[in-house]
Amino acid sequence: MAQAWQDEIRLALLHRDHREHALAPVIAHYSRLAQQTLALKERNNALVHAARTGGTGGEVGQGKDTDSAVHSALISSLESQLAQTRTDLSEQYKVQSLNAQRLLSLTDSLREAEERGRDERDELARLRTEVAALREKDGWYKDMVKEKERQLVILQDELASLELELSQLELQNSNLKTDNAALLQRWLESKAEEANRMNEANAFLEEAKKLKREAEGGERSKGKGKEKEKEVEAI
Repeated sequence: MAQAWQDEIRLALLHRDHREHALAPVIAHYSRLAQQTLALKERNNALVHAARTGGTGGEVGQGKDTDSAVHSALISSLESQLAQTRTDLSEQYKVQSLNAQRLLSLTDSLREAEERGRDERDELARLRTEVAALREKDGWYKDMVKEKERQLVILQDELASLELELSQLELQNSNLKTDNAALLQRWLESKAEEANRMNEANAFLEEAKKLKREAEGGERSKGKGKEKEKEVEAI
């Protein structure tokens, strides 16, 4: 992302430099043409001055020859100047065409950079929106984690309380089992004693019944003997 912005700034600076220096070759050519024009003008002035000087000091025939030579020199100089000017103008057109092509290329590069910059700005805005959404979601998750941690602490406290209560109940249950075992043993012992007493009472009753039956049998025997004695006496 940072590299793209640096490329965009660099292309903008290059475009500015090219725009500011686009006419530098033209100015250089015109400066050279101006210098050449000044030199040719000075040479023409020298030739004209020489022609005028030669015409005043010589004869008429010589003046005419001198004028003809001066005109020939002027024509040759002008033709040479014209050829050089055409050559310079052709080069100037070439330079101007190259500059135009470079300007178009830089304009296209600048437009592409601007489009990339616009796309990157849109992407940056989208990423900022996503980052904001993620930050909001992260805050929500942090709050949820805090709530879960709070609930976990509460549940751990409840679990510790329940474990303590369970250990107490297990202790009570153990004590109750011990007490129940002792009570059951005492109940069994009391029932055994009660059964023994009942068995002894039953044995005593059986023995009493037996003695009673024996006593009743003895009395009946005595009664029969008395009746027989009575019968004997009666006889």
